[in-house]
Amino acid sequence: MNNLEARLPVLPTGDALQRLSIALNLMLTRLRDSVQNSRRFLADASHELRTPLTVVKGELQEIVGSDAVDGELRERIGSVLEEVARLEHLVYGLLALSRLDAGEAPREWIDVDLAALGASTAEQMRLMAEDRGIELEAADLAPIAVRGDRARLKQVIVNLLDNAIRFTPRGGTVRLRSSQSDLHSVLEVYDTGIGIPAAALRQVFERFFRVDEARSRDDGGAGLGLSIAKSICSAHGATIEVHSEVGRGSCFRLLFPRLQAAAGRPASMP
Repeated sequence: MNNLEARLPVLPTGDALQRLSIALNLMLTRLRDSVQNSRRFLADASHELRTPLTVVKGELQEIVGSDAVDGELRERIGSVLEEVARLEHLVYGLLALSRLDAGEAPREWIDVDLAALGASTAEQMRLMAEDRGIELEAADLAPIAVRGDRARLKQVIVNLLDNAIRFTPRGGTVRLRSSQSDLHSVLEVYDTGIGIPAAALRQVFERFFRVDEARSRDDGGAGLGLSIAKSICSAHGATIEVHSEVGRGSCFRLLFPRLQAAAGRPASMP
């Protein structure tokens, strides 16, 4: 459903084929309108929810910091704050997806060293890994050049590293690796975590899908991070793959077309 404006040619033959083409085109128009209305509603709802959530969060933080609040009430407010943070994370994820679906405002793409971007992002997330007793490795990455939106590419790496860290037990390892083939520039996020069941691998990039509902909820996941990563990769003409084995870990692989292999470089986000 990449081109919602595509229509069948209607030849003035006056027969059943002409009538069928007209009917199918009318159906496609209604489908386009329905998709656009859904996208607009999602974007508007996500945008409108941000302000009240921010206000509620601020008010609760002020209350919980007051000396007049006793221990039990403070714990209950703290629990509510966790739920507000979960909602906030969900809303921002939905807003990001709605923007990607609708097509963001065109912006100039630049050449990005994806390996260097991965290394700097990993350094920013190192404290999170250390707090969980996980070794985060991102040294000696071979430079790989891609063309795109640096902020969005960083968002993909953040999502993958965040998942790897959250689902790797203490004492495990999360590692970034880079390489190049004849056609692709490749960045991998590898972990020694709990892994993903084979039956779930085809669904991990679906929106709101969570391998383990209870486990994902405990970690604050909404099942949107990998969907966002896939949408960003698609916008860059790239693909994202996952290989995983329960109890042994997972490897998420980003494959971008090599600059010299790309027939035409996109000039902006779609």
